[in-house]
Amino acid sequence: MLFRSLAVLILLEQLFHYEKAVSQKPAALRDIASTAVNVLVTGTVMRSVFVPAVVFLPELVFGRSLYFASSTQLGPLWLQLILAPLLYEFFRYGIHRVQHIVPFLWELHSYHHSVTDLKASNTFVSHPIDFALRNILPPTILAFIGFNPAAILFGAGVVTTASLMSHCGAGLHATWLNRIFVTPEVHRLHHSATVPEGHRYSVNYGVGIVLWDRLLGTYYLPMRDGVPVQPDKLGHPDGIADERNYLKLLFLTRYWPRFSKA
Repeated sequence: MLFRSLAVLILLEQLFHYEKAVSQKPAALRDIASTAVNVLVTGTVMRSVFVPAVVFLPELVFGRSLYFASSTQLGPLWLQLILAPLLYEFFRYGIHRVQHIVPFLWELHSYHHSVTDLKASNTFVSHPIDFALRNILPPTILAFIGFNPAAILFGAGVVTTASLMSHCGAGLHATWLNRIFVTPEVHRLHHSATVPEGHRYSVNYGVGIVLWDRLLGTYYLPMRDGVPVQPDKLGHPDGIADERNYLKLLFLTRYWPRFSKA
């Protein structure tokens, strides 16, 4: 399902050219490798780490297996189906924002921000630890709270499906959808090589919907003649070049000179 969705987005990119598009063909092998590792390997490995933590840590700290004794204490399933996507998005928003603030986490996350254009193919370009924090930790937290597994799967599915569109490189105008979802027009501003004035780290930290950006003052979408203004250049805000070699990304070779000086 995931790979079919990516294929549809890539098709849209071919049909609707974005006027400021930058070719990502030189990084194609890196994109394929990172997608394969994060989708097929990282999730499996990290679940083997986080799931035991969900099972045993609450018992150790609180003397019970969940923060709430049972999922029914959170309300009926229909209510959890509403709350789970909102909280899942909130946790991803919060983790993403922290990844821009904490130096070590930013060093991991900055590989994702070095891409010079948004494409469906580079949606999953991230260091595995960086990817796990945003994608494995939120459902783990929901499970720790005690949400019904069906609600967690639903919440993760809704947010993940919405977030896939954010990296689509098609030249389409989302119009009113920009006020609800993290569309490419919204997400390009997050990836701008220049941080918008008045914001210290970045803007538009949401991954699926813009609710928490709007509520917490990080939503940014300037308009000109009724059309969103898009950044002229995407990439690392410090001008660091995109890393096109996946093994160098994986082993963080960008930071080796710093270690050698220590």
